[in-house]
Amino acid sequence: MSVAAAIEDLYLARWGAPARRAEFVRGELVVEILKWDQATTGEGVSVYATLGASTKATDPAESHLVEFFLGLSPARDEVASALAGLALYGAQNRTTLDHGHTVPSEQPLWPGTTMHIFLVARPLPDFLEPLLFPDRLHVEFLQAIPIFDSERAYKAEHGVDSLLARWETAQVPFWNPDRAPHP
Repeated sequence: MSVAAAIEDLYLARWGAPARRAEFVRGELVVEILKWDQATTGEGVSVYATLGASTKATDPAESHLVEFFLGLSPARDEVASALAGLALYGAQNRTTLDHGHTVPSEQPLWPGTTMHIFLVARPLPDFLEPLLFPDRLHVEFLQAIPIFDSERAYKAEHGVDSLLARWETAQVPFWNPDRAPHP
């Protein structure tokens, strides 16, 4: 079974058939964004997930691959293009994204927002367990969190774990696309 097929099987087992699929092509790179509606996820948000980021490893010998997911409530389907950009960022820039990285978008993440940056973070335990393959290859699922410039500045000064702890203390609804910046 291919890596992409195993990822898709994991998504289907978790949330069922997606409500929407979109394919994005940048040069020879292709990634899909799958969406599950809030009513079907059991997560309290609509979930958007990448399919194809892990097949774009910058090093063919790389055994640690990633896919990304995003939860929003209410849904903002226009985020799909920016999420595809995040999924292709590693291949386009010959880097591997991990917990704490921030990735800017050239445009707002969706119309009507000033957020144009994704924070990449490890999800809560047991959300989506890494997929392990017999040849040491594994795919980790990282959360993409839309953030404001002020939040990126705070993260740069204090670190990602400090920002996440601050959000938890203040009960910041980072899944709400209409939220205000904090800090």
